[in-house]
Amino acid sequence: MNFDYQMALLQGQMGNLDVMVVKLLDYSYSNVNATLNVQNQLTLFMQDDAENVFANSLKKELLLRTQKTQDIYWNQFLSWLYVNQKEYGKAFIQEKSIYKRNPESFDDIIQLAQICVNEKDNETAQAIFQFILQNTTDESTILNAQYFLLKNEIANAKLENYPAIQSKFDTLLTQFGESPFSVDLQILAAHFKAFYQNDFENSKLLLDKMMEMPLNVRQKAKVKMELADVLVYNEKFNQAIIYYAQIQNDLPNDEFSHEASMRMAKTSFFKKDFDWAKKQAKELKQASTQLIANDAVELFLLISDNEVEDSLKVALQDFSKADLLEYQNKPKEALEAFLQILVKHKGQSIEAGTLYKVGRNYEKLGNFAKAITYYQTILDHHKDGIYTDEALFYSAEIYNKQLNDPEKAKSLYEKVVLEHPDSIYFTEARKQYRQLRGDKQQGI
Repeated sequence: MNFDYQMALLQGQMGNLDVMVVKLLDYSYSNVNATLNVQNQLTLFMQDDAENVFANSLKKELLLRTQKTQDIYWNQFLSWLYVNQKEYGKAFIQEKSIYKRNPESFDDIIQLAQICVNEKDNETAQAIFQFILQNTTDESTILNAQYFLLKNEIANAKLENYPAIQSKFDTLLTQFGESPFSVDLQILAAHFKAFYQNDFENSKLLLDKMMEMPLNVRQKAKVKMELADVLVYNEKFNQAIIYYAQIQNDLPNDEFSHEASMRMAKTSFFKKDFDWAKKQAKELKQASTQLIANDAVELFLLISDNEVEDSLKVALQDFSKADLLEYQNKPKEALEAFLQILVKHKGQSIEAGTLYKVGRNYEKLGNFAKAITYYQTILDHHKDGIYTDEALFYSAEIYNKQLNDPEKAKSLYEKVVLEHPDSIYFTEARKQYRQLRGDKQQGI
């Protein structure tokens, strides 16, 4: 009988982690079917690895093995580690190396691209999808890649880029057809028409046409969600709420249903039905998705904190109007409306949330120095509020990616990590902090 696996774990329990790593890797290589069990055990050790020492030791051993042999097993293992550590760019390097030696290994690259999308690492995802387009003839894969690249292009586009983007939509929809096969691309086209080209009628026309297609339940829910969003854009709130409610009925207890509930709460907020919006937000505070739960908490606290000192909810009504302008992708108008709130309701509870919104809209307009000023005001005067982690994180992002001040960025990322471990920005802040600090150093 072979007890190598158990012997390796005993070495780990005795504190001989380097010996354990070598023995576990040897065991997994000799017993490929046990790789998942070995990786699960390594993950357990990495969870308690606050100083990142164990992960670095494992990485070093795997890098040595990739250099000593051409066996793609070690590249796959190293890719797994990089994904576990959320270093997706490095995982992609390993996956490309695997693909060059084994062109049939394309599924893992596609899976990595999807992970990057889910984790909002758009830069790596874009590089992967471009690589995919260069190396596949599969129509479904090409469509998914083109969809993401176009979505990313829209997010970073300026007004003068819109005609070229519309031309790409026209070309792709001609290529793939307007059918259930291209639902996601059609929904993106409808979103672009409404939120970027201010063409509500044609956006709704495209979505109504899609509703007549033979779609499955989830596809239909996606179309209804976009249709509701477009109706909110056009301030047809009651019609939008009907579609959000239908999604809740179509997909009960589904994450997509929770998203519809959150958007319904925001719609109630836009139509100034604050009591109903607060009730919906309260129910969503325990949502399974951290992002939805975070948004629900922010909305609930925004309403409850301000209605105490303002029984007529005048400040909330002004905030709701400005928030709708931001939702409609009108950053200049939204910025002006939020700035007016800071003057009109100076010193009131609404101030912290408004400062955050002003900062975000200055970012959208490319005025990063102004954005930092307003984030700093939050840190100076509202440091015990709910927007502190946002102010720290977005300030760090600006210093890191726009103002080329890595030292300032590093200290701000560090504050997010040390002072806000429950923040939705914690993981990304830690990743950016480690990159700025350098892999060779140890710490958080």
